[in-house]
Amino acid sequence: MNAKKYPISIASYSFHGLLGEKKIDIFTYLEALKYRYNVEYADIWSGYLPNFNNADPIDEDLLKKVKFSMDEKGITLANLCVDGPHIWADEKDQREIHYKGAFNYMKAAVILGAKTVRIDVGVHRDAITNEEFDYVAKIYSELAAFAKDNNMRVGTENHWGASRDPEVLENIYKAVNSDAYGVLFHFGNFIEGQKETGLETVLKMAMHTHIPADSVTFAKEYIRRLANQGYKGTFSIEHHTAKHEYERVAWQLATVRELITELEDEGFGSPINADYFTGVYSGKK
Repeated sequence: MNAKKYPISIASYSFHGLLGEKKIDIFTYLEALKYRYNVEYADIWSGYLPNFNNADPIDEDLLKKVKFSMDEKGITLANLCVDGPHIWADEKDQREIHYKGAFNYMKAAVILGAKTVRIDVGVHRDAITNEEFDYVAKIYSELAAFAKDNNMRVGTENHWGASRDPEVLENIYKAVNSDAYGVLFHFGNFIEGQKETGLETVLKMAMHTHIPADSVTFAKEYIRRLANQGYKGTFSIEHHTAKHEYERVAWQLATVRELITELEDEGFGSPINADYFTGVYSGKK
């Protein structure tokens, strides 16, 4: 398996059970990537960091220590996965807090050298109003401008609420209209009956992926189609059970590695990260 040709990351959320029991932290997570799993790309969930949602200034000293730890291990941050300051909130004062928090995490991402940042839409219903849409598109446009200036990409995930609707994802993508905007593609996670439409919609805008355990039966085809589309991010393992996490992540990682090995033997696609460090996240396709 050539990990650099088809790079794999592991979402730190995969160990949220251990985190809740205080048996892992950001530094031991990085140790696990390097020495337990032999993985070169991190996918850091904001739950491992201080709450920057209303922090002024952010804890730059800690972030620099995390970056040092990654550099020392040869690990690159594929994604900073942010919970908390989603774009929309029903109360105006909360939207203002979330706005500030979103940019705090973007600043944190710069220090950490993140390639992508995920910040949720924030609309809990499947439907989205015109007011909500206009605001969401406006803020993502501002975030994308910041991301482009800092050689990153930013966007939502088909995660919860309106972001699981392929039409909403398509409309936001068109409204933002920036190569620095993308979508974290959570395999299979769309509103009922929209799985295939969601796949077709997200293929062209995917900047990062989350591959949950319940997607392994169809993950091979998704990976094939992403690679043939020219996807240039990592394939990220995300586990959810909060039980036996070290062992279950090892199984999930081995499964995805095996699927990619099969695809490589079939000669699919082309090296998907040939320009991973040379501008693909700076607004160039």
